[in-house]
Amino acid sequence: FDVELSVYIDDAYFGEGCTFYTDADGKGRLIEITWKMQTGFIYDSNTLEQLKEFGYTTTPGNGNQGWGITYDASKQEFIVSDGTQYLYFWDRDTLAEKRKVTVTRFDGREQTQLNELEYMDGLVCCNIWHRDDIICVDPVTGKSVREYDMSSLWPANQRGNGENVLNGIALGKDHVLLTGKRWDRMYKVVFPDWPSLLLASR
Repeated sequence: FDVELSVYIDDAYFGEGCTFYTDADGKGRLIEITWKMQTGFIYDSNTLEQLKEFGYTTTPGNGNQGWGITYDASKQEFIVSDGTQYLYFWDRDTLAEKRKVTVTRFDGREQTQLNELEYMDGLVCCNIWHRDDIICVDPVTGKSVREYDMSSLWPANQRGNGENVLNGIALGKDHVLLTGKRWDRMYKVVFPDWPSLLLASR
């Protein structure tokens, strides 16, 4: 897990979610959103050359923030979180908002603080800020259909700071990678109750 390439963004921005996708011309791209500046960037995935800067809105009452972003290749759309209970869906080519859904837990209550996202096997898996939960929701209804308590992965009392939270989900070919804010480690995990997940990623 050595760093192979990096890119600097101006200190005016706090970089948040970033995800890989393939554009309409079949070229690999990275899209990044920022926390409070309503500004995003698109990069060449091979060189990290910045190709585009764009503006966006999410929830006005929450400052139009940007937190997490992931990509559904089957629908050619980005899925974005902003720390509220909403997930926003943007068109890949225009970056226009197509719709939004409200995320609810098993018990029906709305879940705020949606943070890091990863699209996996038809579901949007969300990390909850300041929690060790990962919930995976139906992108049409917003209802949680899978919920995982990851608190035993690296117990909070061993992390040294209350802000060193679980905050990273990435799907590999035979595993899921989990990490967190200022963590010095990543974990390869599998979900035994979800056998179709790794088949779908191959």
